[in-house]
Amino acid sequence: MKNYNANQALPIILKSAKEYDEKLKDKHFLIVYRKKDSICTCCVGFRDMNYLHLTGVKTSLSAQQFYSACLDGKMSARDICVDTKGRTQQKLAVLPYLSDLLYHNCMVGDFINSGIVISADYFVGDTKAVLSIGFRYGKTADIPVTLYNESVKRLTNPTCKVLAIFAKQYQLKYYDECTYLSKGCEIRSFSEEITEQLDEKLL
Repeated sequence: MKNYNANQALPIILKSAKEYDEKLKDKHFLIVYRKKDSICTCCVGFRDMNYLHLTGVKTSLSAQQFYSACLDGKMSARDICVDTKGRTQQKLAVLPYLSDLLYHNCMVGDFINSGIVISADYFVGDTKAVLSIGFRYGKTADIPVTLYNESVKRLTNPTCKVLAIFAKQYQLKYYDECTYLSKGCEIRSFSEEITEQLDEKLL
């Protein structure tokens, strides 16, 4: 794995911020997956203040100031501190792939807490064993808390197949976009179960 310094990390962070803004920011994603014989769902959300933590770098700017500076092109290598070891390097290695994760085939599973100090409840990861993103349960949507350069199968048990992913702007009530549908699946085949689960969460 490449060891990034601040100058090398900066273009990765700036480009990834623009993709994050386009594909993830202010969106909720409903992930539909099969767990044994049941259809289950989870809802994840992304806001501007989440981006800084996912980069792994340190800065004196607030999370929202950092995000705005990235989009406005006002961020410089002097504004960030890059740890040359550990999770920061792992996060930077997979940050360019983050924004596409929920638009492709992926998997989800409960986090195996095997001594790793992390507040994630579950992970979503791609099928190429490149990246996994950890989420913590939230009120209206679950919150992204970490990014791993690791196969989701090594972090979760059981690891479940994602059947479909739907998206909406966070302030809207209904999901109006299907970002992923597993081959051979039809939305109507599990739409009733999804509706029932959403109704229960809204009660």
